Amino acid sequence: MEIGHSFFGNLRGNVFMGSILQFGVSPRDPNPANVDPSVVYGAAFMCASLAFCLKSLLASRLGATTDFFAIVGNATCGWSWLATRSLFRREAGRQGLWPLGAVLLVMTASATTSFIPVDAVPLRILDNLARLGSSAMLLLAVAEPLLDLRAQGDRVERRFRILYAAGYVAILGAAVLAVDGAPPDSFASQFSVPIKAICATAAVCGCGLALNHRRQHPLETVQTRPNRKPIAPDPKLGEQLIKLMSENHLYAEADLRVADLARLAGEAEYKVTQCITGTLGFPNFNQMVNSYRIEEAKRRLVDPALSHLPILTIALDCGFGSIGPFNRAFKADTGMTPQEFRRQRHAHSGPRR
Repeated sequence: MEIGHSFFGNLRGNVFMGSILQFGVSPRDPNPANVDPSVVYGAAFMCASLAFCLKSLLASRLGATTDFFAIVGNATCGWSWLATRSLFRREAGRQGLWPLGAVLLVMTASATTSFIPVDAVPLRILDNLARLGSSAMLLLAVAEPLLDLRAQGDRVERRFRILYAAGYVAILGAAVLAVDGAPPDSFASQFSVPIKAICATAAVCGCGLALNHRRQHPLETVQTRPNRKPIAPDPKLGEQLIKLMSENHLYAEADLRVADLARLAGEAEYKVTQCITGTLGFPNFNQMVNSYRIEEAKRRLVDPALSHLPILTIALDCGFGSIGPFNRAFKADTGMTPQEFRRQRHAHSGPRR
């Protein structure tokens, strides 16, 4: 089968899955135990999707391993929900265990009914429950990014959530609703396997893009401690944070987190967060870091000695992960793009007689 050879060729040349876990480990904290859950679940979803493609396209060549690939591939619904949930929620401790347990239960039920004929009533009930659970997880994955949409003050975060949900619905609609419900002689019915394989590949690519976006735009950690009283303003801690940011140039680290700043300051993370939003007056941690990055970018853009540097280089050197977030943050601060800012300042500081 030609499409099978093409798929294996792409699979052998793809190093993405081999590096996805490394992608989720912070350079300052390389302990594998501290990998972001969204990266772990995203990798599991990608593996399940690839197993589904292999089983669908090359079932006749897989031999005795066909059932294995079928079971792994059937877990895409559960892993997609967990990956989506971890992208848009930050759950501490045991709060994140029950969704994983639910997915493992559905996987176990699906695997059981795959190996044992479902003639008996209990097994038919188990099979129906597994199918119902998988369908529910697909719907939950659509709902996850939209649950807190109104509470998001960041326009970029709102747009990301809407695009994620829209893309998920589009892929789900093409793979499940359009194909499975198509008439027997229709195009969708005759090419259902390639269409589903294409949808699975699109889902893998979309998952990778979502993980990359979340790495560049970390989800704000919500501290849920209702009994804690607000701390008094701490000018000393504020001065310490300003010193760390300005003198140590911490803002230049693209993946800087509140936890990193708290560790360097020797204070609890919640104290640093309250100091940033209280004593220093910033809306959140990301806004504070971007303010330092923008000021440094302004300095470099007006420096004649650096006029040869591309704007992308300046953005990366100042701590931004890509040009898009830099342009948006810069325009929000100055009202103009970096290119316009540089051109205007150079025009005003032109040669004088």
